[in-house]
Amino acid sequence: MFVRLCVMVLALSGLVACGNVGTKLTNGLSQIGAPPDATGQGIRTLALLGGNVRVRGPEGYCVDQSASDARRGFAVMAGCAVLSADTPVMPSLNGLITVQFGDAGTASVTENEDAFAAFLKSEAGRSVLAANGDMTTVVEVATIADRAGVLARFVDTSGPSIAGTSGPQWRGFLDINGRLATVTVLSLDYDNLTRGQGERLLIVAMADLAEVNAPASQAVSVAEVSLE
Repeated sequence: MFVRLCVMVLALSGLVACGNVGTKLTNGLSQIGAPPDATGQGIRTLALLGGNVRVRGPEGYCVDQSASDARRGFAVMAGCAVLSADTPVMPSLNGLITVQFGDAGTASVTENEDAFAAFLKSEAGRSVLAANGDMTTVVEVATIADRAGVLARFVDTSGPSIAGTSGPQWRGFLDINGRLATVTVLSLDYDNLTRGQGERLLIVAMADLAEVNAPASQAVSVAEVSLE
């Protein structure tokens, strides 16, 4: 599968050598977790990486500054009321969302969507999706390539990547300002998302992330898609 993926990437971009395909994708994908920060006030939008990019949660979501790390391009978002008693707002779809921006030049998805989706189903791709790097713990991988990015749903049997979450994970990949951005949606133990709810929340989160980083004149829309 990896050989086929490499051929597909070469045909699509004409830029990446076969030996570098797995490395480029692997280096750009997110690793969940971040050191604590100073505050936990409820805000919806936060500048990351010195203002080079921004993150914004869907309606009802706020950025958890105590779990995010703006300097590393990492953000965690949850229901505003969970994070701040002064912001009694909760989303209609209650989950946990994380966003990780890669380094400058890690953009890997645009015009390579089908190849990227195929990579995530390969052994190397499943190793990247796994919280512990062990591809054998990642099962039931479903992907879809869309003009807005690549979406995946999978189960990691090694356990929750963040305490208090469980069940399948939904993950989306898109390029923003020359960087690979990874959006992950997790179910909370006390309020599990259904398959359809997780997919919808991921799509909305990706659309908000793209919109908040888009030029003012550029409209952003995401088509309804389903992971089969």
